[in-house]
Amino acid sequence: MRLLHTSDWHLGQNFFGFSRQYEHQQFLDWLLITLKQESIDVLLIAGDIFDTANPPSSAQQQFYQFLCAAKLALPHLQVVIIAGNHDSPTRLEVPTPFLAAFDMIVIGQVNRQQQHIDLEKFVIPLRNAQGQTEAWCLAVPFLRPSDVPRVENAEDAYLEGIAALYAQVTELARSKKEAHHALIAMGHCHIVGGKISQDSERKLVMGGVEMLSSTIFSDDTAYVALGHLHLAQAVGSEHIR
Repeated sequence: MRLLHTSDWHLGQNFFGFSRQYEHQQFLDWLLITLKQESIDVLLIAGDIFDTANPPSSAQQQFYQFLCAAKLALPHLQVVIIAGNHDSPTRLEVPTPFLAAFDMIVIGQVNRQQQHIDLEKFVIPLRNAQGQTEAWCLAVPFLRPSDVPRVENAEDAYLEGIAALYAQVTELARSKKEAHHALIAMGHCHIVGGKISQDSERKLVMGGVEMLSSTIFSDDTAYVALGHLHLAQAVGSEHIR
């Protein structure tokens, strides 16, 4: 099974007043070619698909045209998309019924049922070209303070709440997996030790309070697909990228 991890497309962005739609289209054209050349089974998009919570229609059309082209080129392709801090969690999930029919899963918001977080939403089976499950994806979107579970006597309710949610989702995935299945985690967050791109056109809002320890990902996780820092790198361990 072959997976391709990407993030932070920021479609719809204007760079000092200039539209970047042409640049974005060049990237999407390259990505489509790469998916075909590398015979990718699963495309992981780790947040910030759009630059704003209310992206222009042209950016949305650009995104969905790419997804259609990718599915036509690779009929067996699965796509897993999580929301980043720039995305609207609810807006991103609007086309869920249509995308799900094409093996494309969008995880934007945290849902609760009688005050309990719906963990099943975050655990997604990943299949190979023959349709056999090979891995389980822990697809956790960007988490806001109201999204995380409450941790009693926590020194930092937000960070410890995120860690608790990942632990709960991991445990659920373990209960579903067979011995030969891999665990793949996704997130849109800043892990301690991560380097911020010096070429970013604007300062990312970062601070110690927002940094998470890489220990929130269990040792049996085969790969962690992160977004947010705009710089390809390993963080804490070679498989956390």
